[in-house]
Order: sequence, then structure tokens, then C-alpha cells
Amino acid sequence: MTKETRSFQTEVKQILDLMVHSLYSNREIFLRELISNSSDALDKLRFEELSHPEWDSTQPHVEKHIRLISNREARTLTIVDNGIGMTYDEVIANIGTIARSGTKEFLKHTKEIKDRPELIGQFGVGFYATFMVADKVTVLTQKAGTSEGTFWESTGDGSFVIDRQTRNEGVGTTITLHLKEFAGDDSVEDFTDEYVLRRIVKKYSDFIAWPIRMMTSREEPEVDADGKEVEGKTRTVEDDDTLNSQKAIWLRSPSEVTDEEYEEFYRHVGHDWNKPFDRIHYRAEGSQEFTALMFIPPAVPQDYYYRDTKWGLSLYVNRVFIMDNAEELIPTYLRFLRGVIDSSDLSLNVSREILQKDRQVQAIKKAVTAKVLKHLETLLKTDREKYQTFWKNFGATIKEGMANDFSNKDKIEHLALFQSSHSDTLTTLAEYAERMKKDQKEIYYITGDSLDQLKASPYIEKVKQKGFEILYCTDPVDEWVMQSINKFDDKMLRSIAKEGLDLDSEEEKAEQEKEIKDKEIEFKDLIATIQGAVSEKVKEVKISKRLVDSPVVLVSGAYDSSARLERMMESMGQAMPKAKRILEINPKHAVFTRMKELSADRQKEWAEILYNQALLAEGSPLDDPMRFSQQIAKLMTDHI
Repeated sequence: MTKETRSFQTEVKQILDLMVHSLYSNREIFLRELISNSSDALDKLRFEELSHPEWDSTQPHVEKHIRLISNREARTLTIVDNGIGMTYDEVIANIGTIARSGTKEFLKHTKEIKDRPELIGQFGVGFYATFMVADKVTVLTQKAGTSEGTFWESTGDGSFVIDRQTRNEGVGTTITLHLKEFAGDDSVEDFTDEYVLRRIVKKYSDFIAWPIRMMTSREEPEVDADGKEVEGKTRTVEDDDTLNSQKAIWLRSPSEVTDEEYEEFYRHVGHDWNKPFDRIHYRAEGSQEFTALMFIPPAVPQDYYYRDTKWGLSLYVNRVFIMDNAEELIPTYLRFLRGVIDSSDLSLNVSREILQKDRQVQAIKKAVTAKVLKHLETLLKTDREKYQTFWKNFGATIKEGMANDFSNKDKIEHLALFQSSHSDTLTTLAEYAERMKKDQKEIYYITGDSLDQLKASPYIEKVKQKGFEILYCTDPVDEWVMQSINKFDDKMLRSIAKEGLDLDSEEEKAEQEKEIKDKEIEFKDLIATIQGAVSEKVKEVKISKRLVDSPVVLVSGAYDSSARLERMMESMGQAMPKAKRILEINPKHAVFTRMKELSADRQKEWAEILYNQALLAEGSPLDDPMRFSQQIAKLMTDHI
């Protein structure tokens, strides 16, 4: 049969445009695609040889491999493999399918490849990535078990040439790219350059199972028969270098991987020279097949809290690198994890946009999350000291899941550790619940900027007097998280800095109500004066049930945002309406007995001072620090 030119039955330029702009973000990806195709072809040959032992006899001494050959002068890059190869009809079907099927059929075929990634190994979508860098592509291939080869060539202009030719190397495929000239475009690298090829292979295909080789040359001094160097003369020595490590340790059994190998790999994926704190390595089988190797860093990374910090796991499909920082594979609250997910079910053409919607990806994310949470649960139970180290580093991040991941909320609640008034040892909610007194109705907590501040807070006075345990919550995220917990083991969680705090028995309430009514009558005029003095700042002034030693405290409404949350939002440049709070006073404090003796004007001044003291106690800035300073100075010199 003579050489034949065929026209693509669809507008190949439109399809190539879709490939370049919709499926790929950079040009170097073409090499990943071609190496992946070669790797798949080698996998298929290895499988078929099990039922065709005679095939191996055609190349008994040739190791299965992939070879890169670059020619800078001719501006060509050749990718050679000794895989299963293709027949004449398969070349037309596999290389021509995309181009002859029409745009709508192309999209349909893309979905098919997504479900059956093995098709890519027979030159599916990925092959056409070559036209991002080449203005002519030639293919010479021979199917295992046959003696005839097939030649294919195209410039991507809507047609291709096909012919039957002999492939001197025997079975396998040779693809030659005649590279474009990208004059004036500094962003395009030289794909004939040895170091560029090494970098791309290392980045995308380092863990391909088959060796990827490249012939390199170097000059050495020429030596005579006695082994002495001949002055002024050199000789060219060629080496066949293997570019990839072939160490996909995540696909090996954990029992076969040493700690040193895990540590080396962590340095690679975590960009951290320290040893990992912990690792999770497992293979998921069933409806979703993937392998996960994840590491917990030994410390919080320096850029961890930067807004633009990238996170996520590296995604591989059948050992082929797809992307770094695949955020879609894990929930936000597990963003400290470093590692790899290698899926057998995803397509090589998967993009970030596809990841966000893909059901398979969501299933992987669900399975990975469950595995990590189970691992942390086991660590909490078996090695409390180690778990507490982890929690001090990443506990604040984990807590986010209680507010954002409803399906795993209960699991995360049981993993959470808190500082507590019970002891200096961190406690779980379950341990707190076990220690609750018989007459204790709720789990009590308070949020603030530091442990020392909370321990000295006026909010804790009555709770502490009753002997009830208090959770001290100092992480910024606690302002959101603690409100989302609401209940644990049928016990309500209660902020002791908000109204509605109920600490007393029914008998105590009855006695207290009478006492409060008496105090309201006794201090009626003073309360009215205080209310008038700070009416623009508080919504109510009333007798407190929570204060023991302090004179005043500001209390948020049960459904209002806390002052600390308002401060945090403001510091992030996100203004939010400030809710007026309740000023609770302790009439048993000597300051109020003294205030009753003052003039109305002096009572108003003292009311301002007390309000500012309450602001300081809750950690809020003063509205007018200078005025407060002057008032304190005047108060100190009144009786001199």
C-alpha cells in the first residue's frame, strides 16, 4: 500500500484550541502525556505477554523502557518505547478518533476517557498536546505479535499522512516532534535541552515504573596503551542516564518501606528537611481505588497562616503527576497534610475545575478524611503525649471542621482538646463531661486572647465559686467554633460571657431573686444614673448574678456577636455592626455604696470609669484613653 493522505473529518484547529486552552495550562505538559502513553503501552505489553509468551522471544535481551532523544540542531525531540505498539487500523482509530469525531463527540469521548483512563495509553486526548510545541509530529509504531509497522504524520492543519513502513527497532512506538520556533517568547523553554528534559521528567514522571532514559555525552581525555593521558586530545563518551527514580513508595506495602525512605519522600513533598511528625499510608479498594501517603509536619510551617499560602495534596493518576496543591482532595481543616493521592480511576486530563465537581474526587476526599480522623482518634487513645504535641501545632485548624464539616462534626468534637480550670493538662469534652458535678447543668467555656487573661477574668467568678469546671478557649477560631458545637453528649455548651447563665439550683434561685429585687429597689436611682451616663454604649444596666469580687462586667446578648469577634473582624478589615452589650453591676461591691453618697455629676463620672474598666476586663480598647487617664488621676487626688 502506498502513502495515503487523509483529511480529518472535523475542524482539528478547533479541537486543538480546546485542548490547549481548556485542558492544559502550560506547554511542558506534552511530555508528561507522551511518557504516560509510553508507560501504559509498556504495561499493556507486560500484561499481554502472560498469554503470549512467544512475543517476548522477539526481543529477549531488551529491557522495557522509555527513551528520550533530543537533537538541538534539527530542533527535534523523539520519544521511544518498546511497548505494545499499534496496528495500522489502531493508529487510524486511536490517533484519528478525536479529530474525526466532531467537537460534540470529542467532548463525549473526553468523558469516556475520564471513566476509562487506559484509553489515554492508546493515544487519546493527551497525544494532541504535542501540537502545543510542535508544528509537525511523526509516529512510527509496530504492534506486538506483528511484523509490519505503521507511519503517521501531521502538521495539525486538518490532515494526516499514513503509510505502512518497517520499524527497525521492532515492536513499540517512536514519536518525533519537530519543535516550533517561539521567537521572542522567553516563557517557552528549549525542549531539546538536557536539563529542561531532566526537570520535566523529575517533576511529572519521576515515579513512572519504567526507566526513562536519555543519552548524554561528555568529553574525556584520551589515553594511550599505557593508560596515560594524551596531551591535547579528548574523546567523546556517551552515557545512558536514567532520569526517573521509579520509587513510587506510596504503591509499596508500608511494611516494605523503611523510615529513611519515608523521611526522604517527605522532604520531597513537604519541602521540609525535618523528619515528619507522623504518616498515614494506605490503599483504598472497592468502589474507589486509590493509594494515599500523607504526612503530618513536625511543626507549623512558617507560611502556614499567610492568606495566599498554597496547600493540598499532590495528585497522581497511575503514577503520573497531575498537579500540586490539589485542595479538592482534603477538607480545609486538614490543610496541614503533605503527601500524595494516586488514583486509578481519574483521567489524566482532570483539571481543577473538574476536580471541584467530580463525584470520584468527592468520594476520595470523604474516604481520606475518614481515614485521617480515625488515625488521629487512635493516636489520641494510644499516645496522649504525642497527640497533645500534634494538637498544640494544628488543633486550631482541626477545630474548623466542627463548624464546617457537619458529617464529621461528632468525630472532630471527640478529638478536640481544651485548656481547662481543672488542671494544666489539656482535656477532651468527654473527659470534662465525666467530671461534671451532679448539680451542673451545662458545659461552661469562655473565649479570650490568653490563658492568663481568662484566669483573671471577672466572668469566671461565680462559676469558679460553684466549683464548676471552665474551658479556656484562646484560639481565634474558637469564636466561631464554640457556637457551632452547641451540645455535647446531651449537655449544652454555655459561654459564661453571655446572658442566660444559669448556675443556681431552684432553691438558690428563689433566694437570689428576693435579694436582687431588694437591691434593685435600694440602687434604683443609682442604676438609672449609670444607665443615663452610658446609654449610648450599653443597652441595659442590671444587677449581676455572676459577679462575686469585681464591680462590673459587660455581657453580650445570647445571640449577639462577642466583643472579641468584633475586634477580630475589624482587624481583618471586615467591618461588622457592633452590638450593644449589657452592663452588669455587683451591688455588694463597696464602690456602689460609695457612689450613692456622691453627687449626680460625680456618679456619672464614676459610671464612665466603671464602663471603661469593664472594657479593659473583656480585652477591648477604650474609646477615649486620655479621658479615662484623666478621670483616674482625678479620682486618686480627690481626698489629698
